[in-house]
Amino acid sequence: MIPTPSKFGKRHTWTRSQIRMLGTISDAALSRKLGLSIETVLKKRQKLGIAASRPAKSIHWTRAMIATLGKLPDRKFARIHDMNVLTVYKKRVSLGIRCYARKSKSWHYWTKKEIALLGRMPDGEVALKTGINKSSVAWKRCKLKIPPFTKKRPKKHLTDWTLGEIALLGEMTDAAAAAALDLAPSAVRLKRIALGIPPFGRKKS
Repeated sequence: MIPTPSKFGKRHTWTRSQIRMLGTISDAALSRKLGLSIETVLKKRQKLGIAASRPAKSIHWTRAMIATLGKLPDRKFARIHDMNVLTVYKKRVSLGIRCYARKSKSWHYWTKKEIALLGRMPDGEVALKTGINKSSVAWKRCKLKIPPFTKKRPKKHLTDWTLGEIALLGEMTDAAAAAALDLAPSAVRLKRIALGIPPFGRKKS
């Protein structure tokens, strides 16, 4: 029997008695009964081709229920009305209702324009531009799997060097010269070799 992820991240091994309960009550009720996440119960039931105890179409959304969406966590709403949390989420999103926001400085409803800034400038600049906490900016960027902003070094051709810049070659390590000139160490090394200048610490033969 293949273990299934549980509510606490551990693998759950389904017993025959637990499998017989699938579809007899709602996924939400069974998840509470077994101490598993609703997603775990849902995936197991669908994998075995067992129909839900109550199809989503049978849910009658009243005005009072819809008015409550977004005013409390989706999981709590699902628990109160004994339905799948995914059903609550889909209904809320389809109506364009924002999710419940706990009283936290880190919570923020991100607009498309704000998301477009992520990774295009340092997280600190995004924070200043949007007024969002820097740690929240970094968390959102990582969640969306957007790589951090990296400053692209300007390409410098071998013929673009000034006499002052060339004078640094060989007088310090390539890494130190690269840092002073804001260039890649490889660019400094190539220029030094092209001019026949020995590396720092080695006398010219």
